[in-house]
Amino acid sequence: MNRMLLLICLGLLPCAVAAQEAPTYVIQKGDTLWGISERFVKDPDYWPSLWSHNPEITNPHFIYPGQQVRFYDGRLQIVPGQSSAPMAAAAPGQTIAPPAVAAEPMVIRSRGGAHSFVSTKELDAAGVLVDAIDSRILLAAGDTVFVDLKNLAATRPGDRFTLFSVRQPITHPLTGAKTGVLVTDLGTVQITEVDQVVATALVTSSDLEITRGARLRPWQPPRQEIALKRAESVLSGAILAGGDGQIALGQYDLIHIDLGTDAGLATGNLLYLSRPREATQHALNKETLTLPDTLLGTAVVIDTRTDTATALILKMASQPIHRGDRVTTVTE
Repeated sequence: MNRMLLLICLGLLPCAVAAQEAPTYVIQKGDTLWGISERFVKDPDYWPSLWSHNPEITNPHFIYPGQQVRFYDGRLQIVPGQSSAPMAAAAPGQTIAPPAVAAEPMVIRSRGGAHSFVSTKELDAAGVLVDAIDSRILLAAGDTVFVDLKNLAATRPGDRFTLFSVRQPITHPLTGAKTGVLVTDLGTVQITEVDQVVATALVTSSDLEITRGARLRPWQPPRQEIALKRAESVLSGAILAGGDGQIALGQYDLIHIDLGTDAGLATGNLLYLSRPREATQHALNKETLTLPDTLLGTAVVIDTRTDTATALILKMASQPIHRGDRVTTVTE
């Protein structure tokens, strides 16, 4: 008891506890499972266990003020059925929750690079830079060029397009079907005149060397801040590729997935990243045994197209994430 009182006085246990009960911590604004695990268990990698054994935590990256955590003998447990409403008074053995905090929209800041994947459908609809007003091979900002567009009739002066080159084809990791290509953005053009066969455009920016044959897709402004949004339904898909084609992916890497707006995915949706768990060599009924997926981490969707999307990995467990791993929307 003396030791417990000393800890309370030192501020290590910011709550009232009864001598007969396990100490309880009330989650404060800004707390995460990773931080709680590091603080009380001295192991930030404990969070997957804390998450998986507490089904009431639907999103491991964001927990809410007023939730309570019991911790004893190196083990943590979320107290179920708690709300963020403040308690009027502390009876013996109870914990006083802090005042309720008004809900604030969660915002993720993106570092860009969301458009490095072009789906097969988008590639088929892409235009082509076919010529320039002189015979120079390399083109740059300020040059006038001619572009062939699939939907020329709907093109108007002032329309902007991104120039890109194809780097690498991407097939679906599970079916082998062609899904798109990884691309490198070269610059931008703006339409100045539309003729019957081609459109005339001005190169407004050039990040890399531009040549005839560069492809065009409609320009999209870079999205810098993403407001988190709960998914309307449970969607399950797979990682098609890393943002730059990496094999092993980690925190803050980009991933391209096989879900898009046609499936109901929206920018700001949170995703669980997981991998089917294989039974050990000593498992019973190994041929028919189905085990829970291995939790790998979470990601947030930062850009959506009709049938694909790009997400930013927020948090991950100790093992790397790979192409073909499963993505599932967070609905609670």
